[in-house]
Amino acid sequence: MAPDTDRSESSPDVMISYAHADSKSIAEELYQELTAYGLEVWYDDVELDLGDDIRESIDKALSESDHAVLIISPSYFEGMSQFELGGVVQMHNNSDDNVLIPVLHKMSFEELREESPTLAGTIGIQITEDNVDEVTAEIFSSIDSAGTNTGGTLSNESDNAKRVDVGVTLDDLADISKGSKVTVKEWRTEGTPHDRGIRAVEMTVEDNGLTYSGANFVGTTRVVKDEPLEGYVSGISEKSAGNTEFSLRIPQTRLNELSDDPDDYKSGLVG
Repeated sequence: MAPDTDRSESSPDVMISYAHADSKSIAEELYQELTAYGLEVWYDDVELDLGDDIRESIDKALSESDHAVLIISPSYFEGMSQFELGGVVQMHNNSDDNVLIPVLHKMSFEELREESPTLAGTIGIQITEDNVDEVTAEIFSSIDSAGTNTGGTLSNESDNAKRVDVGVTLDDLADISKGSKVTVKEWRTEGTPHDRGIRAVEMTVEDNGLTYSGANFVGTTRVVKDEPLEGYVSGISEKSAGNTEFSLRIPQTRLNELSDDPDDYKSGLVG
């Protein structure tokens, strides 16, 4: 399921299944990053405590969401037979209905092969506090391309799925939060969007339908009206009366379409 299509009101895009004992903090970080891609993420009800049934957790994840990420850690194997989890992963990945994405945490691939040789063949990436953003990008790519290739196995993300953060400043207090979908319809920049970010002149928050207008003064930078930027809020650095500063996550291909020549954003007036 591509995240920009109409989503079911009762079904999250992705659910994270993890072991509470050793993966709660990484699950929270992954939740925050996936939310910044505009995905509806559910994970509170699929944490595993000692002795919980993993098959039941996976079935719950896939019955109540479109996709599922399994954070495989030492505690995730408590009470399992050697090949059970690998068989479940392969079974679900042979289905066209869901994509099941296992990632490895606090284990080496050698340890995983000793624990479950079958599962070791389905996991291609480890997740740590240092690479959460990179792993999130690959998970998003796998979800975004589900149904068009062998979903569920992480590999190098496609160019179409790569995202980049652009800094946005609005001279108003905007009602946004992390994961909000935003379209900046008109904007200006003092350099280029690539290196200086943009100042929003008009933008709409799709979640609530509110439209905001920033400063539209005549100066040495022109207002760009024919290059709207659409994406999701990935972080907010300031929200105060008369000022909102945030990062907007957009496709890398969209940023590449914009000129990287500062002269193209000048109004022609002498400052």
